[in-house]
Amino acid sequence: MTAGLAVPPRRRCGAAGRCRRALGALALAAVTAVGASCGTGAGGAEVEGVHVVTTISIFADFAREVGGDLVTVESIVDIGGDPHTYESRPSDAIRLTDADVVLHNGLGLSPWYEQLDGNVQGIDVELTAAIAEEAVTEQDGVVDPHMWMVPRYVAEGYLPAIAEALAEADPANAEAYAANAERYAAEILALGDELAAEIATIAPERRLLVTSHDAYRYFADEFGFELVGTVIGVSTEEEPRAGEVAELVDLIRARDIPAIFLETTVNPAVIEQVAADAGARVGDPLYGDSVGEPGSGAETYEDMMRANVDALVEGLNG
Repeated sequence: MTAGLAVPPRRRCGAAGRCRRALGALALAAVTAVGASCGTGAGGAEVEGVHVVTTISIFADFAREVGGDLVTVESIVDIGGDPHTYESRPSDAIRLTDADVVLHNGLGLSPWYEQLDGNVQGIDVELTAAIAEEAVTEQDGVVDPHMWMVPRYVAEGYLPAIAEALAEADPANAEAYAANAERYAAEILALGDELAAEIATIAPERRLLVTSHDAYRYFADEFGFELVGTVIGVSTEEEPRAGEVAELVDLIRARDIPAIFLETTVNPAVIEQVAADAGARVGDPLYGDSVGEPGSGAETYEDMMRANVDALVEGLNG
């Protein structure tokens, strides 16, 4: 966080995307006017329309779908980066200060963001606020933040929050944002049905999921998988414990699980060793905290979810 950087109070978006106005009427009008014109992006470059900064690339994809040509979007954590272990830079505080709208997940996904959010002068949107009551708390008291892994949650929580924030920043185009969000929500719900139909090709007794990182609990519950185990927990900052890894190896052998899965943003070394020790193979990589690199076929949220299900079907059907 930039030392000594003084900022005025900011607006936070809460449940159902409603924002508590901390600015006075004149200040709010000034912020709105800036949001609808052009501002400054990364490296001092001029941006057109509403300037949106997101914590991760998945939310940037959502923002582009809802905002269309009316927004300029940038993600702090680059594609392929890990939002749990990301180390912020001084320039990130400036990016947040310059943004008209900032989109972050909440639920403890990115501890580094909590140290920087005092720099936000625009609209600060916690994307899970309207659906947080459905969040899962692990036995150790840690809340699982990966709610975007369920398309239904994206349609019901993430997209309405983004549309309302953009309309707040740019009231003249509120109808366009609402229409884009409605269209994209319908696509996302249809995606959920598509994924369910493909997953149905895996026999229920073979839907046994072992992953490197505990990012797929909501996904497993939604689509009928049993989450057998993970090498590390909800946060990739955790270190695998030797005893727990040995227990997981025994469990994979006992359940005759043919493939286990590595997430693209996690170091592969431990899960590769687990697979070797258990006599399983490592399936095609899964996307969880980031969309795929250009050329991966998983560059958008929809495509990354399809890639995940393709990998699961191929790996678990053997």
